[in-house]
Amino acid sequence: MVKIFSIKNEYCAKIFDNKKLVELRRQNIKIRENEKCLIYTTHPVKKLTGYFIVKDKIRLPIKKLWIEIKDIAGITKSQFMDYFQGCIEGTAIFFKYVKKFINELSLDEMKSLVKGFRPPQSYSNINENIYNLFIKNAGDSVITLSMF
Repeated sequence: MVKIFSIKNEYCAKIFDNKKLVELRRQNIKIRENEKCLIYTTHPVKKLTGYFIVKDKIRLPIKKLWIEIKDIAGITKSQFMDYFQGCIEGTAIFFKYVKKFINELSLDEMKSLVKGFRPPQSYSNINENIYNLFIKNAGDSVITLSMF
């Protein structure tokens, strides 16, 4: 299965600058090693900007999670605690590698390729055909940014 993640612009910038090496989520996401995950950068960018391949996923109590990821999270402890406020556990998805599209795909272009497409609030599963269609139209040219 392929996933598409909606990520705020400030965090996408850190991912593509190798300052954020893990994606954090409040919910427990069913995801596995080597799974492909598209990155949709949210408002105001509204573009498919790249993708990552999953290295690993952990789900831990919040305090233990911070200890595990604090050096690679790309956020402060205060931001981390604010994001996970009210949660007992959190999820960290580690990147195996990250690629940034040279030709980013706008939301309008995505909608023209896939009728009824709407970016997810957090993440969603998409089928391999949609993934391949998006990659063909946006990902012909990619920059490999990091391999972990």
